[in-house]
Amino acid sequence: MNKDANFLAYVQMLDSALPIGGFSHSFGLETYIQKGVIRSMEELEEYMNSQIHCSLVRLEGLAIKGMYQAMADNDLRRFCQLDSILHVQRPASESRDGQHKMGRRLLTLGRKLYPWMNFDELEQALSDYQAYGTVPALHTWIACSLGISSDDAVRGFLYSAVSVIAGSALRLMSVGQTECQLLISRGTSRIAEEWSKVCELEPEQLHSFSPMQDIYAMNHESLYSRLFMS
Repeated sequence: MNKDANFLAYVQMLDSALPIGGFSHSFGLETYIQKGVIRSMEELEEYMNSQIHCSLVRLEGLAIKGMYQAMADNDLRRFCQLDSILHVQRPASESRDGQHKMGRRLLTLGRKLYPWMNFDELEQALSDYQAYGTVPALHTWIACSLGISSDDAVRGFLYSAVSVIAGSALRLMSVGQTECQLLISRGTSRIAEEWSKVCELEPEQLHSFSPMQDIYAMNHESLYSRLFMS
């Protein structure tokens, strides 16, 4: 595949309709809405911005940067260590399971879409180092193999996370498609702004602080009725 084809293959991976199960997981957003904490687009955007600032950019973003470095150094132990950190940094069991299930589905899909990629090496490393294969790890492996830059891979992953938030809200709230597209547009600007603040940090400085998000994600499994798995 040439450079242009690789780029378009990467864009395909960012599609919100990618069949890896993202539509089944709200990662705690359903609890916020059902409890009446989020009732408007303004409150939804505040939630989205807090996730970008407190968790997504500083945890997944820096982890992806570190996994890129590990792949460049052929250090699969380090790659798997970062994957495991992402797993344990999700206190809610539903969120951990969701990231793992989506990662496995992305691995299965990746084998079909990119048969020339060395997924056997990745699976062997995940087994050897007892890692999990989270969505960010699979995203990194595929993006790096396609020749996508580290920064673009981070921004692409964060874009897909914002798209999941908007898609979940579309099913949970009385909002329209246009409103959700505007939300995603503003989210992409926030992603660029937030990543520019931390992109020079070392991956070892990855961190996350979103206790309320963690608590609401934990409470999701006890909701009386649920549309989502997490």
